[in-house]
Amino acid sequence: MLKYFPIPCAIVDIETTGGNVTYDRIIEIGIVEVTEQGVTHWSTLINPRTTIPEGIQRLTGITNEMAAAAPYFEQVAKEIILRLQGKLFVAHNVRFDYGFIRNEFARLAYPYKSKLLCTVRLSRFLYADCEGHSLEKLIIRHNIRVSHRHRALDDAIAAYKFMEIAEQEKGEANIKAAIQHQYRKESMPAGFDASIMDGLPNSPGIYYFWGENQELLYIGKSISIRKRVLSHFTADHKSAKEMKICQQTRNVTFEKTAGELSALILESKKVKALQPLYNRKLRRVSSFHTIQLEEGSGGILTPQIVPVSHMPTNGKKIYGLFPSKIKAKQTLQTLCDEHHLCYQVCGIENISNRACTSHQLKKCQGYCAGKQHALQHNVKLLEGLALLALKTWPYKGTVALVEKNQSDGMEQHLLINNWCILGVAETAADYEAILADNPSLEIDKDIYRYLVTAIFKKRQSLTLVPLLSGT
Repeated sequence: MLKYFPIPCAIVDIETTGGNVTYDRIIEIGIVEVTEQGVTHWSTLINPRTTIPEGIQRLTGITNEMAAAAPYFEQVAKEIILRLQGKLFVAHNVRFDYGFIRNEFARLAYPYKSKLLCTVRLSRFLYADCEGHSLEKLIIRHNIRVSHRHRALDDAIAAYKFMEIAEQEKGEANIKAAIQHQYRKESMPAGFDASIMDGLPNSPGIYYFWGENQELLYIGKSISIRKRVLSHFTADHKSAKEMKICQQTRNVTFEKTAGELSALILESKKVKALQPLYNRKLRRVSSFHTIQLEEGSGGILTPQIVPVSHMPTNGKKIYGLFPSKIKAKQTLQTLCDEHHLCYQVCGIENISNRACTSHQLKKCQGYCAGKQHALQHNVKLLEGLALLALKTWPYKGTVALVEKNQSDGMEQHLLINNWCILGVAETAADYEAILADNPSLEIDKDIYRYLVTAIFKKRQSLTLVPLLSGT
């Protein structure tokens, strides 16, 4: 019977079909309840409504046939909640078990929530000099007898026995100190040093999540670095990606910026340069493709798909930025279908001795069949391309977009020309040195989008300073 840990509590362990907190399902749950009346054990298999991978079957001994005969979670949900409600939720790597159970209740529209205690973090605090804090390590280190390893109730009992041993070996003062340490940092992942949070600022910037052996897991940005990092840890049960990031995070570092725009731009550049494990959306594209219009015979405008690595300086209109020629052609074909344009004119089909396929399907309005004037087709084409058109640079040359943090006075001067970042200066005195290097107007789709928003939707934290028109 526990003496120094909060009572009532429930020590919980689950077995699952895998580690994806949003996709995989529980196949067994074991609960050790500790109340003033004593200690009780309870467990049940659960039908996951899916097959159990062979590796999980070998590990746990739970077969598909056993699970098929078990109740669904909703059939035992009331029993589970009666055993958990009002009790401290304890588990080894608690956010894993808690995340799965919360998601199961969420599928039933029940908002289960509980205070948590993690035996991994207890072991790290109380036995800091020991190597390894997995349940297997604890079982071997403390000579805990377990009948069936990787079965939910047996593992829950092992965690409970560890708590009893810790009370005997470490005493009341150390147990209470370990618990208070967790309560102050309740949302932290098991393998993460919670004191790292104390060094994170409530300022704009980007942050880096690092795993074992300094593996870069993730780069993010926020107007409040500390608040955003904490939100990752508190929301880890909501998505498999968040759970994986949190489970693997061992360190967090950061770079402050003057504001949100500087953070967006820095994040975009760092993600593309460093390629973190869990950043999938911002991939570096060395050369985009775009659509330009050329005038053909009879005044017909024909779209041409051309590579573009730099923003055009001749004032010529371009439409869209695509990671490949195929993507650009797919967009053109969709445009043709939606606006009844000719496949031949738009380069979807390369035939000239008959009407295009789209006309045969009664979509194209017949330029290729001599039924539509070039001007009419041009109007339709321009209407369709309008939403893809990149905005014309509204200044004569380079400007400095100055972002200032009103809280600490930090400034960053973004030197921009034709929607491209030429460099970032700390003060106006640095402009000349940056521009003297003749930085190229390299195009970046994400940064273009950020700058359009910043320039056309004026923000109080931003000041625009036009420079010489020749720069």
